[in-house]
Amino acid sequence: MASAKSMLLAQTLSDLRQFFKANKANTYLLAVSGGLDSMLLCHLLLELQLPFQILHVNYGLRGAESNADQAFVAAYCQKHQIKLEVLKVSLKEQLTSNKLNLQAEARKVRYDFFQKIQNENPKSLICTAHHADDQIETFWLQLARDAGIKGLAGMARADRHVLRPLLNINRDDILALAKELKVSWREDSSNTSLKYRRNLWRHQLLPFLNARMPKLNGAVELLQKTFAQEMIAQEKTLYKAIEHFGLNKSIGLVELSQLSAYQYLELFKSAGIPTHSIKRISDLFKAENGKYISWKNQSTHSKSYLVRQQQHLTLFNETPIEWSYHLNSSSFDVPSLAIPDLIDLHQVKGEPFFRTVQNADRIRIIGMKGSKKVLRVLKEAGIPAPLRTQQMLLCDQEKVLAIPQLKLNAAILATTNTTNFAQLFFSKKP
Repeated sequence: MASAKSMLLAQTLSDLRQFFKANKANTYLLAVSGGLDSMLLCHLLLELQLPFQILHVNYGLRGAESNADQAFVAAYCQKHQIKLEVLKVSLKEQLTSNKLNLQAEARKVRYDFFQKIQNENPKSLICTAHHADDQIETFWLQLARDAGIKGLAGMARADRHVLRPLLNINRDDILALAKELKVSWREDSSNTSLKYRRNLWRHQLLPFLNARMPKLNGAVELLQKTFAQEMIAQEKTLYKAIEHFGLNKSIGLVELSQLSAYQYLELFKSAGIPTHSIKRISDLFKAENGKYISWKNQSTHSKSYLVRQQQHLTLFNETPIEWSYHLNSSSFDVPSLAIPDLIDLHQVKGEPFFRTVQNADRIRIIGMKGSKKVLRVLKEAGIPAPLRTQQMLLCDQEKVLAIPQLKLNAAILATTNTTNFAQLFFSKKP
């Protein structure tokens, strides 16, 4: 008869049964490096007899060692008849050519891969082997990066499509469980390199702090739980603000003033605005119309702008917006001056087309004699100077018809005497 399992293993398996019962999936997709944590997770899912596949990424950063990790995982999958998906990339070459951050790019590569496999497996969930010590390290790493509440709250055990079943287990218990289950694993030599910030915290800074403040980890865990609870309470409002800003690329100053510091930070982070630029956004609250802050996107190298436009902050980038237009004349029997953007088609000469602003372009404004330079109109609208000449205009053979979603030329507006009219609509091309 098999010997009785340890109390720790029994408790762990009981906890995991409840966890996976609450997070059901047709297939669990395990991210496995071949190291201690992920190999233990494989053994635990075998013990629980759950349906799972293994995902392995070979970054090619450690040459023969990376290939040996892949071979080790492949042999394990063959022995236990587990389906294996492997992504092999030359990350070092990508980093050299694009000058990207290694840790950030490696994370992007693997999660893009995980997402691809998940899309191919309906009702599947990704599982990673993060544990309690990873959570503590993440807190200090995020604190050093000036992270907000979301970053300091750390990782969730169940977060949408990603599960972290071992997140409540510390490193010492991970090792004890591995010994109990006779788990074999490979050591990653890069885990000892202090050039990576996580390793610096793991091997030097945290041991130093914990030796002098034994209760420090408990205090960090309490802070993380508090931040996580606060984050959950605020997320409903935050998601609405993110959805609104993502759709309109604009948000009112009044709406911004009603957000908490966490919501404010996460809103702009979700829009891809770097932290150093978010710190400057408050300057726009008292700025004049048209004032802006700008930053360069690290991956595309294009500039983006957050602009004060009257009582709103509006996001622009230097890539010109491509527009399409639509003329709707089917809904009207007679023209009504109460209908917005209703134009006299007799005033449009030829087929309308789009082009960028030229210095001599002018447009007639309602209630104003003569015309005004389009560049002036754009300035008054708060369009930043570097973007005004990139603004697309709808024109005909003779004149500017409209600045999309900003101004219609008063010369083409319908009157009570108009006999051929239509409503003009603009939409952004995807």
